[in-house]
Amino acid sequence: MKKFWFAIALLSLNFNSRAQDDIPVDNSLSDNDNSKVEKIFPTIQIFNLPTTTLLPKGEMKLYLAHRMGVMGTGLDGLFGLYQANSRFGADLGLNRFLNIGIGSTSQQKLYDGYLKTRIIKQSNKFPLEISAFTSIAISALKPNYPEDKQATWQQVFYTNELLFSRAFSNRFSGQLAFAHVHKNMVATAKDKNDIISFGGALNLKTGRMIYLAAEYMYLPANQVVSTEAQQHIVSLGVQIHTGPRHVFQIFLSNAVGIVPGTVLTETQQKFTPKNLRICFNIPTTFNIFK
Repeated sequence: MKKFWFAIALLSLNFNSRAQDDIPVDNSLSDNDNSKVEKIFPTIQIFNLPTTTLLPKGEMKLYLAHRMGVMGTGLDGLFGLYQANSRFGADLGLNRFLNIGIGSTSQQKLYDGYLKTRIIKQSNKFPLEISAFTSIAISALKPNYPEDKQATWQQVFYTNELLFSRAFSNRFSGQLAFAHVHKNMVATAKDKNDIISFGGALNLKTGRMIYLAAEYMYLPANQVVSTEAQQHIVSLGVQIHTGPRHVFQIFLSNAVGIVPGTVLTETQQKFTPKNLRICFNIPTTFNIFK
């Protein structure tokens, strides 16, 4: 555990030495009637879930997400460091209004892809930024039922989110999210194929290179009954500016999933200290076309 925190400290020092400017978030409005907020959040996701923000046209982000085991394992599990769930993904800004992405997650051997589009920007004429997110994911694990009943389509699920965000000041932004998950096959007849949830996120700039951030989603009861799916999905942490386009994220969460569909419907640990996981997201961003 000490080695882990020592490594994080070294990373932070390295990030501080490389960061020469403020986090490139322009959420101010001028007196111009056509003035728009260019970027409400510093990243395209808070921690686990998407924001309204898009990558600029031609910008690609390679992204490593890592979720450790629960801290309640104690010394036997080195406070969760012996367990891990990871996702490697790539995101691309196709134009000013559309992002695409693909990724692979170790848990359940998931492969996923998504589209995110901005519907409208916050401006002097409109108080909100609105984006829509949709994704498809498939598990490569074989389901636990007879061979002759297995089919690829049964392993597919879809996630749709409608996102509303607003920059309240140069330092503070907030977001509301409404999500729908459709699973082609569920564990029992009592589980619903269509699952809804809602929540939000907050982002607060506390220094030249640091943001505090939080996300929360509420899953109404009686939708997932075959497992102890939690109604409250929470993540709290910091975002560290590491360069002109790089924001390193480290946070605590009760969700083991990484793609939105599993985060929203398969979180089984309550948000208590022993159930929290140490998590981080590491991005590498660069331009590939103009």
